[in-house]
Amino acid sequence: MGNNRIIIPTFAGEIKYITTMVIAEFNVLAGFFYFNNEYFGGVLPIPQLKLRHGWRTLGYFSYNPDAPFGMSETIEISDFFDYTKEEFRDILIHEMIHYYLCYTGEDRRCRHGKAFKAMARRFNQLYGMNITPTIDISKMKASCNASKISKFFFEFFK
Repeated sequence: MGNNRIIIPTFAGEIKYITTMVIAEFNVLAGFFYFNNEYFGGVLPIPQLKLRHGWRTLGYFSYNPDAPFGMSETIEISDFFDYTKEEFRDILIHEMIHYYLCYTGEDRRCRHGKAFKAMARRFNQLYGMNITPTIDISKMKASCNASKISKFFFEFFK
């Protein structure tokens, strides 16, 4: 077993090996469910949730304005860095704010405009979050899941 696998028992009592990628995808889904209920009143339908492997964009929300709602919304979270739970929360909720504003029709263009900044400020004040339009990644640690090429590229251009 490599260091990127964990062992979990199943209901049948057998042992399964799962890669950390599966755990990361599960964490994004679990985080979405929890934050949706805790901070958004459970109103957001489950979007497509994906991992991205780049270091320049930590989170991304996208949708197709021509598709019916519930068919094209996607939230992507980068697995390049080892996040603290607060960093992970803030990145995912940042994207969920875009999704919420799009879903409610307040900002269908998904910008960091007045509606986004007001909602981020409210979350920061009420819940002690640090949701900002951009994040300084200079002190973040690359994840062991990141490819060696990506790590080299990141270190070279630091």
